[in-house]
Amino acid sequence: MRKQLLFFILLLFTFKAIAGDDKKQEVDSLLAKSMEFASRGDLVTYIETAIKALNLANVANYDEGKAKSGSYIAEGLVTVGLFKEGLKQLDRIEATDFYKNEIFMQSEVHRLRGRAYGGLMLHQQAIREFRLQQEVIKRLTGEIKVKSYQFNYENLSAAFRRMGKLDSMQKYTELQLENLKVFEEKDAAMRYQIVYENLGSLYVQKGDLVKAQQYLDKSLELMKKYKIPVVLNTYGALGLLEEKRKNFKKAAAFYEESLAKKRAAGSRIGMKNSYRELADFYRTNNLDKDKADHYEMAFSRLNDSLENENRQVVDQVLNQILKLKDQESATKVSKSVTVSIIALIVLLAAITFFVWRSRHNRKVLGQKEEALQETEIINKELTEQIGENKFNNLIDLAKSNNPEFLTLFTELYPQFIQALKSFDSNLRSTELEFCAMAFLNFSTKNIAEYTFVTVRAVQIRKNRLRKKFEIPSDVDFNNWMRGLAEYV
Repeated sequence: MRKQLLFFILLLFTFKAIAGDDKKQEVDSLLAKSMEFASRGDLVTYIETAIKALNLANVANYDEGKAKSGSYIAEGLVTVGLFKEGLKQLDRIEATDFYKNEIFMQSEVHRLRGRAYGGLMLHQQAIREFRLQQEVIKRLTGEIKVKSYQFNYENLSAAFRRMGKLDSMQKYTELQLENLKVFEEKDAAMRYQIVYENLGSLYVQKGDLVKAQQYLDKSLELMKKYKIPVVLNTYGALGLLEEKRKNFKKAAAFYEESLAKKRAAGSRIGMKNSYRELADFYRTNNLDKDKADHYEMAFSRLNDSLENENRQVVDQVLNQILKLKDQESATKVSKSVTVSIIALIVLLAAITFFVWRSRHNRKVLGQKEEALQETEIINKELTEQIGENKFNNLIDLAKSNNPEFLTLFTELYPQFIQALKSFDSNLRSTELEFCAMAFLNFSTKNIAEYTFVTVRAVQIRKNRLRKKFEIPSDVDFNNWMRGLAEYV
């Protein structure tokens, strides 16, 4: 009988291993699809697909899949400006064995963490991460080493530009040029063009107009020679160069050409920047007030449109991250159930064997069960303490307007979030946060203080939500919210 039970357990583990291999292949396939979406510029679907890969990797306990999908998600989060969420993903990657053993993954984590710190305006921390990345890159080989150095130098150059340290920016831009020499010009034409463009812009800023002209001419030459399709900055830099020389007619022509190239390339961000350049150019130099006003208006319209679109993307990505956390919780529960079933089978086998062997072992088993009950009591007490700590942390997050507030609130009061979404599944994260504060019984004045808006703005939002949820005017808003979860 004992042999039959042991054979059954072995068979169960074998089946799980085969199923796990299939899931690993599915994770790799999802990651490949994610990269396809990235190449098309479909950022939301790119992140959504990477999240699916991460969930499946967690189910299969596929360590490499966890690390790679986590890095894809972190890249997407940093790109849309969710820097703190990106940093959390990087922390999870560092817990994997794949990260500890894979040099390139270590390099990528330093690169992404540096970008996230840069986005948070923590420039010194960003530079520190990029320097740590350089130490890791030394252990890489071949083309991947050269490309890693190239991106590292680009990121350092950008960090020093934001800090206004032009000499350091020049150093790392020139290192980019030196690093590219291992490639034939035709194989890295676009990278060469970007570096020439950046050096030209840099020397315009430094006032060395002769060198600026030389590098910008090289950039133009490469564009024409290799028919490089996307041109975003060279003509704008040439416009600034001629403006410095007081050649306003030529400067205007270059600025207008820059706008035309960006429009042809479909770069709306580039167009926005050109509108800003042209408005400032015509107004600062007192050349044409009507044109200055025209481009100022064009800038305002496009800027508002881009900001609105960016908010929508951020909301979509935040919803995906909330779903990820829900799915991670579900995965943990599923694993617990699986472990419990296996433990039960083993326990049944052990009990059968022990009962068959002797009454003495039954006595030992009874003692173990008593110890288990004591452990459960201790665990219950610890769980209650943890819950209290989490609630205190929740209040602190609300008071500091921390974006983590909604994540922790969803973990502590999932039934309330579920009830809200049953009214409207498309509720924005800002609306969920507002209702969560009301659920915690914060006053109108408190909410205004913690979210940095006026009391009037809070009252207006309450009135809108009353209409959306059909809350009678004679019912207290906070009490209605607190009673909502009881009926789920």
